[in-house]
Amino acid sequence: MKTLLLTSLLFSVTAFAHDLSIRPYVKMQDALASDNFKSALEVHKFICDKELIHYKDDYKDCDKKFKDIEELRTSFKALSEVYFENGDKKEMSKFQKASCPMAKAKWIQKPGTLRNPYYGKSMLDCGEKI
Repeated sequence: MKTLLLTSLLFSVTAFAHDLSIRPYVKMQDALASDNFKSALEVHKFICDKELIHYKDDYKDCDKKFKDIEELRTSFKALSEVYFENGDKKEMSKFQKASCPMAKAKWIQKPGTLRNPYYGKSMLDCGEKI
């Protein structure tokens, strides 16, 4: 019985040991919403190098050379899915979730006015809270 309890406890700790920090992701979301390609690329590199160590099979674009912000925005859809599934739940509760039906994608952002990362300034408030 003690062995089973200890095994369950260790599995639980391991299962949550790799939850992704939401803060770098939100920095990237904000950079995309601001149409800041350079900043979004820098944060993307940080996320790939430091955050996604255990999620390389779930997100394939870490080694991709993005030509423009539109390519990065398309990739952000897949990155968002990884964060929705594996983001730190306690930390995520401090942020809001949103969805853009036109982009057919969702994202996580700071609470407040919507800042759509998929269209940037051209349609900054497009979307809905979920």
